[in-house]
Amino acid sequence: MAKTSDTGLKQLKNGNWSCRIFKKINGVQIDTTCRVDERTGSPLKTKTEARNYREYKIEQLRKEPAEREVQKQKNKTVKFSKIWELYLNGEAKEKAPSTVVKYTSLWENHLKAEFGNKNINGDEAVSVNEINNYLRNLYYDTDLSHAYITGFLRLFYCLYGVAYRSNLISLEMLTQYTKEKKMRICMPPMTDEDEEESKKIETYDQGQISQMADVFKGADLEPAFLIAIYCGLRESEIFGLMWDDIDFNNKTLTVNKQLIFVEGVLTLSRLKTLAATRTIEMPDNLVKFLLERKKATNREKVNKAYKNRCVEVVEDIRGRETVEIVGGDFVNRKLYNGLGGKLLTTNSLKAYSKKIKNLYGYSLKMHDLRKTHLTFLANSGYPIKALMERAGHRKLETTMRYYIHKDETMKEQERRIINTIVLDDPIITIEIEGRKIEVKKSELDKLKNDQK
Repeated sequence: MAKTSDTGLKQLKNGNWSCRIFKKINGVQIDTTCRVDERTGSPLKTKTEARNYREYKIEQLRKEPAEREVQKQKNKTVKFSKIWELYLNGEAKEKAPSTVVKYTSLWENHLKAEFGNKNINGDEAVSVNEINNYLRNLYYDTDLSHAYITGFLRLFYCLYGVAYRSNLISLEMLTQYTKEKKMRICMPPMTDEDEEESKKIETYDQGQISQMADVFKGADLEPAFLIAIYCGLRESEIFGLMWDDIDFNNKTLTVNKQLIFVEGVLTLSRLKTLAATRTIEMPDNLVKFLLERKKATNREKVNKAYKNRCVEVVEDIRGRETVEIVGGDFVNRKLYNGLGGKLLTTNSLKAYSKKIKNLYGYSLKMHDLRKTHLTFLANSGYPIKALMERAGHRKLETTMRYYIHKDETMKEQERRIINTIVLDDPIITIEIEGRKIEVKKSELDKLKNDQK
């Protein structure tokens, strides 16, 4: 039985396969990589599919005249500005006028200057990464909303579609840029702030907080729970804390990184916005708890078992080069249950969430602990500017939502407050025990009864 050849076959990060053809056919040197079957538009999902498609492609290339391959190499590249003209003079006439107006605005005010003179095809074609970086910078470095940036994404998809239907790019390129998951042009991740703004604010009441405190009492994740409810940090920020982020003398902690999983790998990354980098005050009881926790951790560090477990590798991607951190000095590590030293991550919360659900019938969500903290401060009269900085919000509008009662819309609260203004309940001055105080007339009887 003839042995099959795996030449040119490669498995991609997303699990699919690609096949590369690098050989001289009909006197022309061919160097091309295929990730999609152009006959179906589907990705090559298995090694067998990739091998069969490579053989098919080679056979097709052998059938084509050498002159045709040479001519393909001589074809002039096409710029984005040309594709835009093709769109305006063709498909735009069949689109809704509002869509054309929006796309024209995006092109004239943004894309034309950045991409107009760049190539959509050829050796110097704009890459997916270049476009994704452009969208990312546009979102994170400007005040443009996530929803507005989505318009740019749709326009890019439109332009690549026009280029394909005009026979200026291949089906493979169209699929790679607009359809293939994890490789296509895509939106930057929504910031935590915008995510907060898009969701209803859900909070826990005092009874629920007390119940959860009982569950976490003396447990490995007690520091994470207390930091969430006392400081309002985001989940990834909590697990990214190291002991040198905590200043016990000034009773503050500094948030400047987050611990997340990137393609299954534990990673320390920068925060999504500059506003998220902040130093906030801790209440005295949290300072006392963390100080005792650090002392207990230091006592455990001398144990061999602790050292053997404190060896995980975390990739720090905050700088220009990735740095591996082995056994980092993270705040959230196990101390109990015979597993001292093991790093705790967001995955560690699942067992506690399940326990709370079984005991009390509601779910534990660390982000709702954050919302509870911020809502409590807002309802207690905490200054808006100070709360904005404490939360790490980029927009004042996001912070303002915490000053609205969760059962009211802003309009309803405005009306309720306005209706508290009355003219038939004047402020009067009375003297009690030699002191003059001002009270509402309607409250005078209650005050007298209290004095009795």
